[in-house]
Amino acid sequence: MDLRSDLEAYADFLRGVLRDDLEPYKAQSLWTSYINRGNKASDFQKLERRLDDFEHRFSVKRLVAISVDARNTFTLLSKSTHPTEIIPQALPASPEIVIGRDTVVENVVQAVLTSSKPRVALLGPGGIGKTTVGTTVLHDARITSVYPTKYFTSSELAPTTELLEIRISEALGIPQRERRVDLTSQIVNSIDRNPHPVLLCIDNLETVWEVENEQPKVNQLLDVLSGAGSKLAILVTMRGTQEPNTSFPWDSTTLTGLDSPESIAMFENLSMKPADPSARELLLKLSGSPLAIKLFALMVKEGDKPSQILASWNEHGATALEIGGQHRLSNLEQSIHLSVFSPRIDDTGRLVLGLIALMPDGLSTSSPWFDGFESVLPDRTPLQRTLRTLRRMALLDENGEPSRWQMLPPVREFCLRLVHPKSLAMISLVKLYIETVVDHRIYSASASEPVILPEMANIRGLLLHGATLELVLPLIGKAGAHYVDWARRKNIDDSAILPTFLHLPIPTNEQADIYLSMGDAHKRWSRLEVAETSFARALELYREVQDQLGEAKAHESVGNLHVRRSRLDVAEASFAHALDLYRKVQDRLGEASTHISIGDLHVRRYRLDVAEASFARALELYHEVQDRLGEANTHKSIGNLHMRRSRLEAAEASFARALDLYRKVQDRLGEANTHESIGNLHVRRSRLEAAEASFARALELYREVQGRVGEANTHKSIGNLHMRRDRLDAAEASFARALELYREVQGRVGEASTHGFIGNLHVRRDRLDAAEASFARALELYREVQGRLGEANTHKSIGNLHVRRDRLDAAEISFKQALELYREIQNQRGESNTLESIDNLNVLRNQLGKVHLRSDV
Repeated sequence: MDLRSDLEAYADFLRGVLRDDLEPYKAQSLWTSYINRGNKASDFQKLERRLDDFEHRFSVKRLVAISVDARNTFTLLSKSTHPTEIIPQALPASPEIVIGRDTVVENVVQAVLTSSKPRVALLGPGGIGKTTVGTTVLHDARITSVYPTKYFTSSELAPTTELLEIRISEALGIPQRERRVDLTSQIVNSIDRNPHPVLLCIDNLETVWEVENEQPKVNQLLDVLSGAGSKLAILVTMRGTQEPNTSFPWDSTTLTGLDSPESIAMFENLSMKPADPSARELLLKLSGSPLAIKLFALMVKEGDKPSQILASWNEHGATALEIGGQHRLSNLEQSIHLSVFSPRIDDTGRLVLGLIALMPDGLSTSSPWFDGFESVLPDRTPLQRTLRTLRRMALLDENGEPSRWQMLPPVREFCLRLVHPKSLAMISLVKLYIETVVDHRIYSASASEPVILPEMANIRGLLLHGATLELVLPLIGKAGAHYVDWARRKNIDDSAILPTFLHLPIPTNEQADIYLSMGDAHKRWSRLEVAETSFARALELYREVQDQLGEAKAHESVGNLHVRRSRLDVAEASFAHALDLYRKVQDRLGEASTHISIGDLHVRRYRLDVAEASFARALELYHEVQDRLGEANTHKSIGNLHMRRSRLEAAEASFARALDLYRKVQDRLGEANTHESIGNLHVRRSRLEAAEASFARALELYREVQGRVGEANTHKSIGNLHMRRDRLDAAEASFARALELYREVQGRVGEASTHGFIGNLHVRRDRLDAAEASFARALELYREVQGRLGEANTHKSIGNLHVRRDRLDAAEISFKQALELYREIQNQRGESNTLESIDNLNVLRNQLGKVHLRSDV
């Protein structure tokens, strides 16, 4: 208990640190220091923890010693002095601004007023506003009318139960010289002697409750206080989600963040300035944390610009929000630090936090991700117990279905710095994601979708983090390419991240994979010139390393690009190359998918018998490798071919088979596509009620899987159905919704075709100027995406419109433009129909000429 001996022990400890930890680094050469820089960072982190632990033990020891000495002195003094009037401490002021907490305050007030022995706990993460709610409740007029005597104390500077008792006695106004050794009983007696009901609020109870060996003492103190009778109500605030483990139950309320309008209102109220776009963007990142919003608002009020604070947040995280000092209420990082470095969280817990921080969507509890995460941790890490502890500290929460362990963005920004750049666990986690993505090819979509698609944000985040490491991880380029392919399946263009991997010293075949993925993305979003360049580079690299499988995939993609550009002869040659290479490497899936592409090409050229043979071969190959998804896709293509040949019974049978297979492999997107095709079939057979039901089911499934393109296609089909039923207003609404969705996903081809249908609708309603404008927009979009077939069809529609308006010369020009395009893309059916339109135009001209001659006569 001697202060001198304690100070000497502190000095000895610091001398040991200097001798054992700092002097060895001082003696190192600059080169040695550079080589060991990673170990040095780790050593200094350990040293920092040693200093913190010693300082904490020293402070607690001295405070306890002071409190015991004080008690003994007060006990002696009390024998020789007269009792002094008890003057309790004043309550903290009522908060001036309380936004978004009306419901919580009302619930707590009712809990205090309606319970016979109110025991209320306000829980939640640091900075969420527990103290604000607690003091608001204390000043509520209804509370004051029932509890005229109210006390408030904080355990923030009381790391032991003994010091907490002193804080409570100070709040009650018990003079120092009257405090006895049995201070707990004295506190209870003071409350019992009060003629009025008493409300005691203990703020920041977690400060003492989390200290090792203090929990039982705190619980015992609360149990004794609870025995003060029905006149005492207790209100405590605690970081985390775990209430005290006492013999009596608690009425607990866990506070969550403010919603977006409340966050904006609080910011504008405190900063006295409107929230500009930068302010609103940062407020979203702050996840409704009142402390963070308050610090942000005060910084803006002092003159800092929201855009500057946002930029600092993006670079430095929680350190960006501070108004001077290291107190938790003036420094967001310090507030989070108190939770993360709580005595209840060990180094393993902080490792888990750091790893989860690398995952934007949090840790999935689904297989294989959860098991994989557990496998990268040190042996015998009790992951489930660690997660529960972190949840009790309100650092993590379990959300969603299937559930995920997630953290608020400010906490995540702080925890990103907890993992050392050379941490084996972190590197193993990135490797886990790389290997899983590479193992799940997009060809096997039905089996892989449930694994890959829900995890896309984490895959992206960890791959980009892996690209920053000194060590180049195997297959990271291939994984990046696969990720972008999966993103494309979700109608997301994320190809901009691929150059990040190209800048790494990765193998040539991985570079080729990246260029191939780039090309497919450019093709999907109609950047056709750039796509062609990317495919050419991929082919060059695959040939360089003699990767025949990669070369086959590139030829297949090039063929599909040529089809998009209506270069059908060149496309056919590319598909032939792909087939030859797939056969050489015995890749049945690639061979089958190429036969599908060839079949679609033959349909475009109206070679329907040859198309049927290609689809049959694809079906045979998919069946051989037992790929049910491929079989389903082929049956759907065959159904569309049967519709083209007016074999409607056969089409119905093919669609039914496709639907059955899609359901078996649980491919909702394929199922939706098939329902849409069945709807179009019903329209062909004039089963309009059945068509409407099929389209409705397709829409439901597309929304379930967020298939925006399919949803747009179906709205377009529904519009055509409404036109068939003369529901022209409904048709216009459906086309408008289709346009909106196509624009959302940048589907230029769909947007162009919809403008064409809207043009036809305007013609039906005799709005010929509007029709002309719609066709002109369709033409512009088709030219933009090099859609020759759509361009030809639109010229033909414009020719028909000119005929309707008696502009026969203009009609002739439009028909000839259509004819030229049909011949260019070798579309015999379009060519035949256009020639028929030109013949009809000539007949009409002859008839008009005869009428004119008769009028002259």
